Amino acid sequence: MKFCCFLRLVLLVAVVISSSLRTLNSVEELEKTGFGTPPPRHGLVLLVWYVNNCIDNNMVALCNPVEGDFGFHEFKNRGPVSLLPKLKDKKMYSYFTLGNLHSKHATDLPYEVRKYYNPHNPKSNMDRVIVKYNKNKNTIEDVYISEHYKKSKTYLVGPPLINELRERAAFHTVPKAFSETL
Repeated sequence: MKFCCFLRLVLLVAVVISSSLRTLNSVEELEKTGFGTPPPRHGLVLLVWYVNNCIDNNMVALCNPVEGDFGFHEFKNRGPVSLLPKLKDKKMYSYFTLGNLHSKHATDLPYEVRKYYNPHNPKSNMDRVIVKYNKNKNTIEDVYISEHYKKSKTYLVGPPLINELRERAAFHTVPKAFSETL
């Protein structure tokens, strides 16, 4: 009986550990994931563009995900295993995804994000930025990146990484992998 309880505890811990998303806090950590590179992938360029154009320093949304700006659309986070943490208050929060170059208004994204897109090459459309949007405050609570909704290739983008991407853009110094995509 004790062994059975111990086994359940071990399984529960394993599920919790495997279900939590890794937080990326530096460009170095981001580069190690390989997210959005090399071309024709677009995720790294999309992420850099998003943090520099769609949120301010207080995480206020400057691009309206509800209205579908730049191809944003709601991400339901459904399935047998949720990709992201379950939303506790769905009236206040929603997830929205950006980066599907097939989406309506995705053509409004800058050329640098879309330049390697080929509808016949799935790698050119596999990266996504997903945001947790607070409808009442018009703020972005969390930013995630995902390689076409694969749990093992989905990460939470930490505030230090957002700040570093902004600083590098301001001084025109970009991550090594990003410079290879230009």
